[in-house]
Amino acid sequence: MYTIIDRRNVNQARLDETTRRAQTEFFPKVQAAEGFVGFSLVADGDLFTAIFVWEDQSKAEAFDASYADWTKVLEEMGHKLETDNRGETVIQLEPQK
Repeated sequence: MYTIIDRRNVNQARLDETTRRAQTEFFPKVQAAEGFVGFSLVADGDLFTAIFVWEDQSKAEAFDASYADWTKVLEEMGHKLETDNRGETVIQLEPQK
Protein backbone atom coordinates (compact mmCIF):
# COMPACT_ATOMS: atom_id res chain seq x y z
CA MET A 1 0.00 0.00 0.00
CA TYR A 2 1.03 3.59 -0.64
CA THR A 3 -0.48 6.64 1.07
CA ILE A 4 -0.65 10.31 0.13
CA ILE A 5 -1.63 12.87 2.77
CA ASP A 6 -2.48 16.42 1.67
CA ARG A 7 -3.16 18.99 4.42
CA ARG A 8 -4.66 22.37 3.52
CA ASN A 9 -5.99 25.47 5.20
CA VAL A 10 -9.34 25.83 3.48
CA ASN A 11 -11.09 28.92 2.29
CA GLN A 12 -14.45 28.46 4.06
CA ALA A 13 -16.14 30.92 1.68
CA ARG A 14 -15.53 28.54 -1.24
CA LEU A 15 -15.91 25.21 0.54
CA ASP A 16 -19.41 24.39 -0.76
CA GLU A 17 -18.34 25.20 -4.32
CA THR A 18 -15.21 23.08 -3.89
CA THR A 19 -17.25 20.13 -2.63
CA ARG A 20 -19.62 20.34 -5.60
CA ARG A 21 -16.73 20.53 -8.06
CA ALA A 22 -14.91 17.65 -6.38
CA GLN A 23 -18.00 15.46 -6.68
CA THR A 24 -18.26 16.08 -10.43
CA GLU A 25 -14.68 16.81 -11.56
CA PHE A 26 -12.30 14.94 -9.27
CA PHE A 27 -13.89 12.13 -7.26
CA PRO A 28 -15.10 10.17 -10.32
CA LYS A 29 -11.57 10.24 -11.76
CA VAL A 30 -9.89 9.06 -8.59
CA GLN A 31 -12.53 6.36 -8.01
CA ALA A 32 -11.95 5.00 -11.52
CA ALA A 33 -8.14 5.12 -11.28
CA GLU A 34 -6.31 1.83 -11.37
CA GLY A 35 -4.99 0.87 -7.96
CA PHE A 36 -7.14 3.31 -5.98
CA VAL A 37 -8.03 1.80 -2.58
CA GLY A 38 -9.70 4.59 -0.61
CA PHE A 39 -10.02 8.24 0.37
CA SER A 40 -10.87 10.06 3.59
CA LEU A 41 -11.17 13.76 4.32
CA VAL A 42 -10.71 14.87 7.93
CA ALA A 43 -11.70 18.38 9.04
CA ASP A 44 -10.21 20.13 12.06
CA GLY A 45 -11.50 23.69 11.87
CA ASP A 46 -9.97 25.24 8.77
CA LEU A 47 -7.32 22.51 8.44
CA PHE A 48 -8.49 19.68 6.17
CA THR A 49 -6.47 16.50 5.73
CA ALA A 50 -7.05 14.39 2.62
CA ILE A 51 -5.81 10.80 2.83
CA PHE A 52 -5.49 8.76 -0.36
CA VAL A 53 -4.57 5.07 -0.28
CA TRP A 54 -3.27 3.24 -3.35
CA GLU A 55 -2.27 -0.36 -4.01
CA ASP A 56 1.31 0.74 -4.67
CA GLN A 57 3.50 3.73 -5.50
CA SER A 58 3.51 3.18 -9.26
CA LYS A 59 -0.30 3.33 -9.44
CA ALA A 60 -0.36 6.47 -7.29
CA GLU A 61 2.24 8.09 -9.51
CA ALA A 62 0.27 7.14 -12.63
CA PHE A 63 -2.52 9.37 -11.26
CA ASP A 64 -0.17 12.30 -10.48
CA ALA A 65 -1.11 14.38 -13.57
CA SER A 66 -4.82 14.27 -12.70
CA TYR A 67 -4.01 14.96 -9.05
CA ALA A 68 -1.84 17.95 -10.01
CA ASP A 69 -4.69 19.39 -12.09
CA TRP A 70 -7.02 19.13 -9.08
CA THR A 71 -4.50 20.69 -6.67
CA LYS A 72 -4.24 23.68 -9.04
CA VAL A 73 -8.01 24.11 -8.72
CA LEU A 74 -7.73 23.94 -4.93
CA GLU A 75 -5.01 26.61 -4.90
CA GLU A 76 -7.03 28.86 -7.23
CA MET A 77 -9.98 28.56 -4.84
CA GLY A 78 -7.84 29.67 -1.89
CA HIS A 79 -7.21 26.31 -0.24
CA LYS A 80 -3.56 26.69 0.72
CA LEU A 81 -1.27 23.67 0.96
CA GLU A 82 0.33 23.10 4.37
CA THR A 83 1.96 19.70 3.85
CA ASP A 84 2.05 16.97 1.23
CA ASN A 85 3.39 13.65 2.48
CA ARG A 86 3.80 10.44 0.52
CA GLY A 87 5.12 7.05 1.40
CA GLU A 88 4.75 3.35 1.82
CA THR A 89 2.01 2.40 4.26
CA VAL A 90 3.86 0.79 7.15
CA ILE A 91 0.92 -0.44 9.22
CA GLN A 92 -2.69 -0.91 8.21
CA LEU A 93 -5.22 -2.22 10.72
CA GLU A 94 -8.52 -3.84 9.90
CA PRO A 95 -11.29 -4.90 12.29
CA GLN A 96 -10.93 -8.26 13.99
CA LYS A 97 -13.29 -10.89 12.70
